[in-house]
Amino acid sequence: DYTFTYGVVSGKGRNKLLATGGYSISDYLQTDASINPGNSGGPLCDIDGKVIGMNTLINGMNRGLGFAIPINMAKEIGAELIAGHKIVRPWLGIRIETLGDDPSIRDLLKGADKGVVVRTIEADAPAYKSDLRPFDVITHVDGAPVDTDSQLQHEILKKKIGQNVELTVWRKGQAIKIPVKTGELPNEIARASNEPIQPGQPKQEDAGKFGLQVQDLTKEVAERLHLAVQQGVIVTDVADNSLAAQQDIQREDIITEVDGKPVTNVPSFREALTKADPKRGVLLYLDRKGSKTFAVLKAGGG
Repeated sequence: DYTFTYGVVSGKGRNKLLATGGYSISDYLQTDASINPGNSGGPLCDIDGKVIGMNTLINGMNRGLGFAIPINMAKEIGAELIAGHKIVRPWLGIRIETLGDDPSIRDLLKGADKGVVVRTIEADAPAYKSDLRPFDVITHVDGAPVDTDSQLQHEILKKKIGQNVELTVWRKGQAIKIPVKTGELPNEIARASNEPIQPGQPKQEDAGKFGLQVQDLTKEVAERLHLAVQQGVIVTDVADNSLAAQQDIQREDIITEVDGKPVTNVPSFREALTKADPKRGVLLYLDRKGSKTFAVLKAGGG
């Protein structure tokens, strides 16, 4: 038996629905035509009966919305599969967001009007081997302006695997050029499972106003947790509903810098926090299981 439902296309270019290692299809068609489990792969047609997309997924939070891959993308992928080719995508290995999506970081990025903020650089990813850093704002890819995360992704998808790409980046008030070579998007990004921290030694520092506790990252702790980074302080506890928890700071994160100042031990961490302005926002650079990321602790929650 066949079923037919109808509705309207209520959105184009929808993204951030599925993601793997910072990559997500950014061109979904959104429709309120009923799409049920088992309908994936079926056609989405216009009023003239022309196929405009392939039904793919439903919104688990709202059963009234469904999403389809645009037909041009489906035809392109289908032709590759029929020819026996493997579908591969170029990848930088960064997690990104459009500048302005997170109001808590605006005060720390004055002077940057448009662009894409680098939230995280995945461990051993192509971008990890470059000079790109978390909190950088990417404004151009090979000279083409990128104002949103979707535009940046589109520009990277145009590249070939192994191709050199020049990123224009805003960092600390200056525009700099950073070369990166694209890699192949992996099917799955493996993450090592770290052992729990043994509290007590060395002495922990309680950063009470931010809701986190840290201790020196000793050689013994780094070896036990199989950490590549050798300098900083390690987060041993995060209080519920604290500023640190709101910014998703996690146990075993390594804090390597505070507002651009290197952190070598608990005293240097304490000194950097003393000089920081929580109302403006305190920028922490973090190493998380090999990936590089950042968090902004701002009084008032954002």
